[in-house]
Amino acid sequence: MRASAASGLVPVPTTNTRGPKVPQWEVERLCRDVGAFVVDKDANRLARLRRSVGFAARAIGVQQPLGRRPDVPYMVTLTYRGDNRDWRPDHITSALKACREWARRQGFKLRYVWVAELQTRGVIHYHACIWLPHGVRMPKWDVRGWWPHGMANRKVARKAVPYLMKYLSKGSFDGGQFPHGARVHGAGGLETGLRLGRRWLGLPRCVQGNSSIFDRWTRCEGGGWISPRGTFVPSEFRRVVVAGCTALQRVFKHRTAIDAHGPFCWLTDREKAMAVYGR
Repeated sequence: MRASAASGLVPVPTTNTRGPKVPQWEVERLCRDVGAFVVDKDANRLARLRRSVGFAARAIGVQQPLGRRPDVPYMVTLTYRGDNRDWRPDHITSALKACREWARRQGFKLRYVWVAELQTRGVIHYHACIWLPHGVRMPKWDVRGWWPHGMANRKVARKAVPYLMKYLSKGSFDGGQFPHGARVHGAGGLETGLRLGRRWLGLPRCVQGNSSIFDRWTRCEGGGWISPRGTFVPSEFRRVVVAGCTALQRVFKHRTAIDAHGPFCWLTDREKAMAVYGR
């Protein structure tokens, strides 16, 4: 079934989009009349980003190895000496790969979270929070040659999660100015269960209430989702145009098995849970 043919996915103009600009209060009134709402795309994207990064950073903090002193979080800042024309998508990947290899030779698995940010001069740079075993010192990335594109700074972050999250503010996050194709966050070193939980957080509520962290739901081209059984589940909203603004209008509400308030697994998934957690 084509997603574009499903109900709830067909744009419905509700006013003349070629006329004069309508005041914001009038747009909100018209949206209420048709049961729609305008989505702040930047705020919505930022909220998803903060949720994903925050979960990953806290998850790394709680999976500290037992029987040894807590790991020490280091904040590493990577900047370019030039501008965005010097940026390449594999720069951050190659730098983290070099650090992971260094950690492997040291005898531990690297655990990290990173975010991209725009400097005041509009050039992309990166902030990475990396947890190292107590007594292991973070090398200088530019001296080691891991980051040959500019300067690399490092320092211990006593409050790792707040330190990382402060870079994710609306004032410093403007997706329209990042180089085309740039990823804005990433994480590594999460245990399987936590990695699946992080993926679950990115699902819409109608899917979350019917999906454990082990269930594989996939996006359908054009909108909607495909369940693990291969069933097409259309979106609960359709796009409408209100006074020249794109808004979302709820067309129906899916039934959910539970009112999910966080990542979970079904009790019948005991074998899967044992495979992940070993108990």
